[in-house]
Amino acid sequence: MTKMKAAVFEDIKKITYTEDYPKPTPGPDDVILKVKYCAICGSDISNFKYKMYQTPLIMGHEFSGEIVEVGENVNEYKVGDRAIGINVLQEGGYGNIRGIGIFQDGGFAEYARIYKEDIFTIPDNVSYLEAAMIESFSVVHRAIKYSTIQNQENIAIVGGGNIGLITLLLLKAYKDPNNIIVVEPYSFLRDKALEFGSDDAFPPSKTKLRRHFKKEGSPDFVFECAGNEKAFKLTFDLVKKGGTIVLEGIQKGSISFPVFLINNKEITLKGSISHDKDDILETIDLFAQKKVDPTQLITDIIELKDIQSSFESFLESKDRDFIKVVVKL
Repeated sequence: MTKMKAAVFEDIKKITYTEDYPKPTPGPDDVILKVKYCAICGSDISNFKYKMYQTPLIMGHEFSGEIVEVGENVNEYKVGDRAIGINVLQEGGYGNIRGIGIFQDGGFAEYARIYKEDIFTIPDNVSYLEAAMIESFSVVHRAIKYSTIQNQENIAIVGGGNIGLITLLLLKAYKDPNNIIVVEPYSFLRDKALEFGSDDAFPPSKTKLRRHFKKEGSPDFVFECAGNEKAFKLTFDLVKKGGTIVLEGIQKGSISFPVFLINNKEITLKGSISHDKDDILETIDLFAQKKVDPTQLITDIIELKDIQSSFESFLESKDRDFIKVVVKL
């Protein structure tokens, strides 16, 4: 049996690098992708910390590469095609049960087996490194689409990490905000928000935010991109009466808050998760047209053998100084 390099998640806070993992073979409806880059997602870090999925497992669901094998029923793709493997949200709101990097081995390995419906080719003018960011941008594309946001709105983004900064970039690419700010505790990410075109960036200080909104007007839309209780509750303080809160961050567990706030401020609360086929194709087109530069979000590129220490640094960091970390295969 042919072997390959892989990073195998085995238990809480334990990923083992090996060069002796069985290389996958394609089923009749699968392709084998030789992985070039695979980005680390926040959900990967949560799994590393809490062990939310079954083990052993090769995580990684934001990856790009070259097709090297195709199953006998695969006619849409051929060996040599440049592509991404990406989980596709199914009609009815249920996630893809195949779950690349969640329920089946993913992209933190030299090769990945992918069902043909989860493969998308990438244009020649989109690099493998750029393509590893398509998944993140597709998530945000869907959230903005379902927000029903219009031009010339006042906007606040709570959470200035990868998803928050992509939200900033896409709102500026798709819409024409009147005023857009980012709320983020880490100074490095606030500086990046300003660099990427935010009108201002603040720590989560209600006093400073109220002063800003008194001058510029309260936000019509608040995008929650942090995925924690403090950020969630803050959105209700920030949004204007009759405004909309869009939840992009994934909350773990239950949150207690005064529901009457929704009534009192006549708030619209919207949730968004994952991406369907249209979101992915529209994001690929956005990349091909060079309307955004996804590589500006990539602050670190690491080797597969260093993945354990990289994951540990996510948990140990007291002052965040990165946006997106990508593994080079």
